[in-house]
Amino acid sequence: MKDIILFGGGGHCYATIALIRSLGEYAPNVIYDDNPKEEDIMGVGLKQYQNEDFFEKSLCISIGDNNVRKVKANKFSKAKFPSFIHSSSVIYPSANVGKGSLILPNAVLDAECRVGNFCIINNNATVSHNVVIEDFVHIAINVAIAGGVSVGEGSLLGAGSIILPDIKIGKWAVIGAGAVVTKDVPDNAVVYGNPARIIKNNSSE
Repeated sequence: MKDIILFGGGGHCYATIALIRSLGEYAPNVIYDDNPKEEDIMGVGLKQYQNEDFFEKSLCISIGDNNVRKVKANKFSKAKFPSFIHSSSVIYPSANVGKGSLILPNAVLDAECRVGNFCIINNNATVSHNVVIEDFVHIAINVAIAGGVSVGEGSLLGAGSIILPDIKIGKWAVIGAGAVVTKDVPDNAVVYGNPARIIKNNSSE
């Protein structure tokens, strides 16, 4: 198996290690973190990052926070970023997944879906036909996205949220857990409820 370096030693790292190991092509050999809290995670050594150079090395950014993941992806842009797709997920042949993205167990990507770079499509998420998901998006567990939806860069769709057909979600928006989105969501908006309503705006970027 080929070695791969992970960056980020928080909770999302556990799921990332399990996903990579399940596929049998890469083996996580070290985890770097700016502020490591443990000596290892699931048997993989965790080290303080001290400006190591990842040029042309295989790297996975195991960070759940979309904004931080973007910062690190830009910082380490000369590394190689494979994507990882769990064997239980259903990916139609016409779907496309960008570099550095993680597709976790039982996710579904329907016909002509486009998933950008450094995205997370979490457990049991369903992404219907002709959906476009831009870079650094996190689709949480049990999210249901209907056909024709677009999701802007850096947005977070909370667990169990439902996005109705042809909705446009702007950049760096947050969709609350369980929300039902019935109309377009502007950039930086935070929405909750059924139907989802804007409760505030953020400045994530």
